[in-house]
Amino acid sequence: MKKVILAALVLVFALLVAGPAGATVYNFQTGNLGNLPHSYYMTWGLRWTHTNEHIVDAVLTFHDIWNWKSEPNNLYSHLLDQAPLGTYPYLDMGVSGDNFAGQGYQIGNWTDPVGGHSRGFDLTYRFSQLGLVGALNRYVSDGRFGFGFDPDCHYYNRGVTLQIITGSPVPEPATLSLFGLGLVGLGMIRRRK
Repeated sequence: MKKVILAALVLVFALLVAGPAGATVYNFQTGNLGNLPHSYYMTWGLRWTHTNEHIVDAVLTFHDIWNWKSEPNNLYSHLLDQAPLGTYPYLDMGVSGDNFAGQGYQIGNWTDPVGGHSRGFDLTYRFSQLGLVGALNRYVSDGRFGFGFDPDCHYYNRGVTLQIITGSPVPEPATLSLFGLGLVGLGMIRRRK
């Protein structure tokens, strides 16, 4: 009986370490957002109908993005709790600064180091690397979330995509350690008898 219990515990531990098996990937895309002109800032609001699923990662990508010329520039990107569904531009008359400062979570502030021409560069933000997966799970819990983009220059691009990966949450290292200690304890008890 003890061998069966030990084998079951080892199997559960292996499944926990394996991570999000059977992950599902959802893709969202929008156009080039008017090529992100300096005189506007934009929102991209999305509906999330999979509120019973746990997000394990997300990737936001600006495809083939580049600044129209070589000059000081910024592209501010934010994860927002709420945004009107769809894409909306808001006039800011080319004023510099981040119109989304203090709202949601800043995903990044990118500067094109070259500018002036396309290099086929895709700007990619992976939420797991930024520590934003938890925030995204909280934001999508009501079925809506969004992004805010404020270009302080003119950024040509070939569209923006979002990829969301759902699956089983990966346990924290502390949880895995406690589970491992339990297995060691069971092994010691078995050895003693």
